[in-house]
Amino acid sequence: MKKKLAFLLALSLAGLFSTTSFADEIYVPGSYSGEAQGMGTVEVTVTVDENEITAIMIDGLEETPEIGGAAINQLADQILEAQSAQIDGVAGATITSTAVSNALTQALEKAMGEDSQEAASIPDGTYQGKAPSFGIMKEMELAVTFQDNRISEIETVCAGSATQADEDEYSPQYATVEEKLFPRIIEAQSLSVDSISGATVSSNSAKLIIANIIDENGGKSADWYVPVEKSSETIVLEDYDVIVVGLGTSGVAAYLSAAENGASVFGIETAAKIGGNGTNTAGPLAVNPARQVEVNGGELFVDPNELFDAWMEYTDGDAKEEIVRLFIEESGPTFGWLEENWDFAFLDNMFAFYDPHGWKLWTMYNDKTFTSKDLAYVNSMDKAKALSEKNDYMTELTATDLILDEEGKVIGVEAVYYDGTTYEIYGDNVIIAAGGYIGNSEMTQKYTGAVWHTKGMTQCDGFGIRECLELGGALYNEDVAVEDHIAQLDTIIRSDDYSNDDKSLLTSLVLDLNYQMIDSEGNAFDANYNGLGIAFNAWEAGANYYVLINEEEYNSIKENGLISFNAPMFFNQGGTCEEGAPVENLDEILEMGMKYNDVFIADSLEDLGSQIGVGINLEDVHGQTEGKIYCIKGAAYVYSTCGGMDVDTNINLVKEDGTVVDNIYVVGNDSLGTLNESNKAYVTYGGCAQGWALTSGRLAGANAAKK
Repeated sequence: MKKKLAFLLALSLAGLFSTTSFADEIYVPGSYSGEAQGMGTVEVTVTVDENEITAIMIDGLEETPEIGGAAINQLADQILEAQSAQIDGVAGATITSTAVSNALTQALEKAMGEDSQEAASIPDGTYQGKAPSFGIMKEMELAVTFQDNRISEIETVCAGSATQADEDEYSPQYATVEEKLFPRIIEAQSLSVDSISGATVSSNSAKLIIANIIDENGGKSADWYVPVEKSSETIVLEDYDVIVVGLGTSGVAAYLSAAENGASVFGIETAAKIGGNGTNTAGPLAVNPARQVEVNGGELFVDPNELFDAWMEYTDGDAKEEIVRLFIEESGPTFGWLEENWDFAFLDNMFAFYDPHGWKLWTMYNDKTFTSKDLAYVNSMDKAKALSEKNDYMTELTATDLILDEEGKVIGVEAVYYDGTTYEIYGDNVIIAAGGYIGNSEMTQKYTGAVWHTKGMTQCDGFGIRECLELGGALYNEDVAVEDHIAQLDTIIRSDDYSNDDKSLLTSLVLDLNYQMIDSEGNAFDANYNGLGIAFNAWEAGANYYVLINEEEYNSIKENGLISFNAPMFFNQGGTCEEGAPVENLDEILEMGMKYNDVFIADSLEDLGSQIGVGINLEDVHGQTEGKIYCIKGAAYVYSTCGGMDVDTNINLVKEDGTVVDNIYVVGNDSLGTLNESNKAYVTYGGCAQGWALTSGRLAGANAAKK
């Protein structure tokens, strides 16, 4: 997840640097700023007197809080101590460290009066560069062509896919970088263009690669952060029946349903593509979809009453009964509706998914040609848009406020386009389909107790929930556990400097249930207590968990090999290791992990606790009380949050006083808490979030159209 992180440190340094000699009047006193590309744009502002840096502020825009963001304080300390841009940097945060150093160099050049120098020129030619990106199999690699000291072409050499399967899965996200970011950089001749929402990591990596190419070939990347002018125009769109905020799974379903039922509809999506997390997940839950029942002999897959009883038992009666019944009744018909009317296709077979009952409630889906889930969404939206000349939708348009009349009734939505243009869209009904709050660190910390690594879309920043609360809406199990299907290293090592075999072996160890695990608070952690494995239970450990290997176990791995080789379901780096084969380079593999702050080697539990900042509540590590302890830091990687607002069976927002807001509908993950239990994993029948997104969207769209 990304957010803006700032660290301000102002000190009197006269005594601290009394042993350092400075020439008189190195700087012109004042404050100066510089920018450079990290995982986002990093801005460094220094305040100087004649010969010293006296204060520094680092704004790390979109640096990862748990990696780059956490390094910012340390980098500021290093700069103040060194009085220079020549700093050691922070292990595991190389990209952020380099960006801070480059931005500081630019700021200090200004302070020394060197900013007026003629911009450095880059010889004509095509240059290649690469950097870690979203993918974990390879780094992203680009070819950038310069002509007359201008960027004339940007081409992808390697997108940096996670696996060959993910090359297909993520190509639509990466395509938005090629289709939108590259042309904007070329048009503006600037690296200050905004990253593409929904493809932020790839966007920032692309800008980093270009900045490095500039610096390595005679130019200065600092000269390429030319401000990009934003529009101040306001456009008013009026007289819509339904406005849909968010065009992920639930928003698209709502849009299709409302349009099908005769409403004029306008859709708003922050990302550069529609589909959201729905295009990254395998499939939804549905109860006895008619076609699948028929092709499998006509016998129901599950008794609806038995399912309801089990559902309420699992959630300890905390789920909202009428919403559970509604979902059980309407999820099956939703499959039929999508297959009969739109470009969605579901497999004939239904499957059991980590369900102790063995109930077949889940299946995979695609477009009708089984080419791409993205096609299912795009083709269906095009068809729905064509049902009325007024129907429309926009991507890269971010909702910022609900518009209220004098009586406090919602009459529209205000939104901002990527170029700065403000849109005021007026309509009778608003469907909130904003996808939860996984992209908002303050909300995740408040409601779920941690800031999480994500696989899901971080543009889901809690807009819908915040706006509903402003209307007096009631929360319902807002603290349902995050949607967790993945465990991996805390910092996934994406560098091409290491082999996939070595990276995969370290990942195998962080997933290995044969060793002692502790949670974020230092308590023993049983990651497999309910049989679902670490990938589904890592969230229970908090923001991180730790695998502890004692010295005897460590030596056994070197001499006798792994007890088991564990490959993650997602973020698999493709390497292999034969079980029982000696791992002779284990020391080198752990040294690699130490560079990324994934591995810690300690002489005692007390020593380990001081290194990881956790009081460890163990007396031994699998019986070992003396000897070295080898610790590997892991984390859950989550799709989304699952808690949100209360709704009734019309999918209308329910207020704290029990009344409803009859023109506001809350669908998908923004109301998923109604089906689940506070502070517990969402139900494990498979595809609950995706099934509710499709079903609630369909119902809300139809109900809004009827109004």
